[in-house]
Amino acid sequence: MIDFHQLPKVELDFMNTEHQEAVDIYNKIERDYLLHDVDSVISGILDIQEHCISHFAHEEQVMKNNCYPPLQVHKEAHDRVLMEIDMVVKQLKNHRDLSKIAHYIERGFPNWFSQHLNTMDKMAAEFISGQKLRKVG
Repeated sequence: MIDFHQLPKVELDFMNTEHQEAVDIYNKIERDYLLHDVDSVISGILDIQEHCISHFAHEEQVMKNNCYPPLQVHKEAHDRVLMEIDMVVKQLKNHRDLSKIAHYIERGFPNWFSQHLNTMDKMAAEFISGQKLRKVG
């Protein structure tokens, strides 16, 4: 399980809110995975895929609106994780074997999520927050 309170918070509230939503979805996936409930895991992964698509689009639009210089690198990281989620969905739908996605559920997604928040999202939020302060001042 991912403990949201152990993750870094960023300087933009919308990002923290959407990250909490992702953690809630992921934790349900992990609970269903531990119960060996393939259909619920597939449903949960589709939910997190939908959430990520929406969240990434929101985040990328805010970065674009604030002329965030490494936007393309950040977007490429988002695109990679969406591709990974898509592969997990296909793997599960085709084989219905949770052992084939065990690494992604147990370590892959949680490690990526924590690292992404700690680095890319933190930097983007600090930059955007600074931009907003400069616009006000």
